[in-house]
Amino acid sequence: MITGLIVGIIVGFVAGALVTRNNVDEVNKVVLETAELLDKAEKELKELKAKKKPATKKKTPTKRKTTTKKTVKKPQVD
Repeated sequence: MITGLIVGIIVGFVAGALVTRNNVDEVNKVVLETAELLDKAEKELKELKAKKKPATKKKTPTKRKTTTKKTVKKPQVD
């Protein structure tokens, strides 16, 4: 059981190395494209941070009209 696991790991490693060796050019292209996209994204992020949102003007509080509660006078009962 353990021997099969070790053999499987070794075979997988060798197969991965062979596939990678055959596709080195494609892998390098992908890595370069990714690096370019990363640089572009970082530049855009810096630009966005530089374009700060203008500060919003706070509204001045308006005076509230105070309302008085109207009370109804009850008639006196004798």
